[in-house]
Amino acid sequence: MIDLQDPALREQLRRRTPEGRYVISEAELVLAIRACKARGESERVQLLSEELVERCAPEFQRRTQGLRHRPELREEAIANMFEHLLREALDPQELFMTQNFPHYLRCLCADEFMRVLRQEGLHYRRDSEGRPLGQPQHIPRALVESLQASPSEEEGSPGADVADPQDAYERLHAVEESMRILTYLSDPLDRKIMVLRVFQSLKWDDIAQLCQRTERTVRLRYEKARAYLRACLDREQGQDATQVRQQPHQRRPAQHTPTTQGQNQQR
Repeated sequence: MIDLQDPALREQLRRRTPEGRYVISEAELVLAIRACKARGESERVQLLSEELVERCAPEFQRRTQGLRHRPELREEAIANMFEHLLREALDPQELFMTQNFPHYLRCLCADEFMRVLRQEGLHYRRDSEGRPLGQPQHIPRALVESLQASPSEEEGSPGADVADPQDAYERLHAVEESMRILTYLSDPLDRKIMVLRVFQSLKWDDIAQLCQRTERTVRLRYEKARAYLRACLDREQGQDATQVRQQPHQRRPAQHTPTTQGQNQQR
């Protein structure tokens, strides 16, 4: 428990256990920040916030190593992480960070890192286990542009007969298939969360505000909905495979091979 009246408060916050952990955890630190804010103790809030930022800074640095070749993007990502952290530390409705702070911090870093990549038109190649591989690559502009032709394009223009190398119609059908899969979700709120997160790439706090739920509730509903959709797709694929096996095999008509006697008669 934090003794806010202790004159040696900074030393108390930096005290560690023999295992290397802080005696006062980050979750307790967040709760103390909110309590001080409720009492209007701005100086205490600033002191505790500085300690929280100092603890999370090494994790922010480590999680943005993939942008070290772009220092300006890395600084932007870290600044966004700090802003997001402090904003949610002051929000009493945010319960996820007080219940599992290490996991919350990892999710925060991943969200901000991917947001910066999307904003700059970058993406990472990944290995067979899904881990980022090498440096981020630029996304071709053709993947971002709309499928509809601009009004200036005419039917007889030279570009009208050129095939799209990126196969834009295949992407359009992929979106339609995704919307069909979402119909498995009977709850409109679950469908809304999936659309906001997957298709619109919104952050968790924005989704929680739009859905009028806490961020932890939104995350849990998203994970449950995703697991349910995966099970539905597996069941759908299993049914398709069963139907294929049950279809009767079409037999080819037997070809008549003339015997030696028949060949002699023909002659």
